[in-house]
Amino acid sequence: MAAEEDLVTLVDRLRRDRRQHPYGGRREYSQTARAVADVCERLIGSDQAAQAVPVLRNADRRQDAIAWARRGLTAKPGWPHTDRLRDTLVGMLLADGQPGAATEVRRDEFARHPTATAYRALAEVEADDPAPWALAILTERVARQPAYVGELLDVLSILGRHDEAWKIAQQHRTSLGDQQWLRLLEQRRTEHPEDVLTPYQDMIEQHILNSADKHRYRRAVALLPNLRDAYAKAGDQTAFAAYLENLRARHTRRPTFIKTLETADL
Repeated sequence: MAAEEDLVTLVDRLRRDRRQHPYGGRREYSQTARAVADVCERLIGSDQAAQAVPVLRNADRRQDAIAWARRGLTAKPGWPHTDRLRDTLVGMLLADGQPGAATEVRRDEFARHPTATAYRALAEVEADDPAPWALAILTERVARQPAYVGELLDVLSILGRHDEAWKIAQQHRTSLGDQQWLRLLEQRRTEHPEDVLTPYQDMIEQHILNSADKHRYRRAVALLPNLRDAYAKAGDQTAFAAYLENLRARHTRRPTFIKTLETADL
């Protein structure tokens, strides 16, 4: 906070000196300008560039604010306040009539860390369709780091390319978290219920057998209404009852599960 307050004082002094002595005091002005730069360097070094930039921007020193924001992003690309600093920089570039530069900032971030959030931010400023470029980046990243497949699926969902997302999800099931997989099943169940019958059954069985989860039976039973709905949408009104009977028969030695199942009254 002390450095930020020092910066406010110095910037105010610059504005006052320039207003009162526009053609004089050049030495004093230069000394103050150097002091401003020193404080900005100190703030960036301590991960506080997000504090320096608004001070400069609010003092009508937009070009300085843009320059220091860029310095901050380059120096600390993974620090806690990077997203806020990047948003500030993009806003200043757009206000300064530099949409191309704003797009470049968003593209650099997506290339560094391709996520659905970064894609939405890019799409807001990109004049052209960023989808082909972004999907190429994500596809290549998934090939090296399968954990990014969830981000690829989210971007495909944003684009409405649900069939493509479903195909990729099946190929990378082991890299997906259960919650994202369930969201995909829910989405797929609406128009292609036959595709989700086996996946739902697999998840139900997985929960029942997961002895490390004390809530496993409750989680398994919670999926049964979705499976019942999928059977109904697929046009098979009797198959769910047969599945349920088979499920009971296979797990008769799990009385707690059977009790949980009966309580659900399916």
